[in-house]
Amino acid sequence: MEFYSESRLNNWIRKIEETEIKEDDPDTFSVFDQMLEDMIIACFNLVRAVKEREIKKADALREIDKITGILSNHDFGDELKNELYQFTLESIRAALLSFRYYFEGKFSRKDFASLVKDALAGEKKGNLEASLDAVARIGAKVIKGEQLPELDLPEDSEVLIWLDGVDAINSVMELSKIDVSTE
Repeated sequence: MEFYSESRLNNWIRKIEETEIKEDDPDTFSVFDQMLEDMIIACFNLVRAVKEREIKKADALREIDKITGILSNHDFGDELKNELYQFTLESIRAALLSFRYYFEGKFSRKDFASLVKDALAGEKKGNLEASLDAVARIGAKVIKGEQLPELDLPEDSEVLIWLDGVDAINSVMELSKIDVSTE
C-alpha cells in the first residue's frame, strides 16, 4: 500500500512549473498550499489506516521515512518559486515530523505557548533541531485532537515556516470535520 509516491510529488513540481507566480498576487501562491495539504492528507490516510488496523504503526513510520526521502530540492529557474518551494518543503518537513511523533506517541505535556517559546528559544540559540522538535510536538498535539490556538510569532522566523505545516494539519482536520458533518 503506497500513501505518497515520487510521481505524485513530481506532479506538484510540474504544476508549480506551469503556474505563473506573481509577487503582488498572493492567490497565485495557492499551488504551494495545495501541495502541502495534499501531503498532509496522505499522512492522515496513514493515521486512518493505522486506526483501522490496515497497517501497523511501524509501517506508518516507514512510510513517513519514505515520503521524507523523496522530498528534494528543485530549481524552477525563478527566484520566487524557488523560495516558496523551499518554504513549502520546510513546512512539509515539520508536518512529517509531527506525524512521526504522533505515531511514536511522543506527546508533550507542555502547552502550546510553552512549546512555541521553546521553539523560538532554540532558533535564537541556533539550535534549529531543537526548534523543529518543539514545533513537531505542537503538530503531534494537533493530530491527537488538541485545538491549535492563535499564536503570535515574529515575521522573520524559521519557526513561522514550520508552524505553517502545523497550521495546515489543523486546517485539514477542520475541513474534514466539516465534510463529515455535511454527509
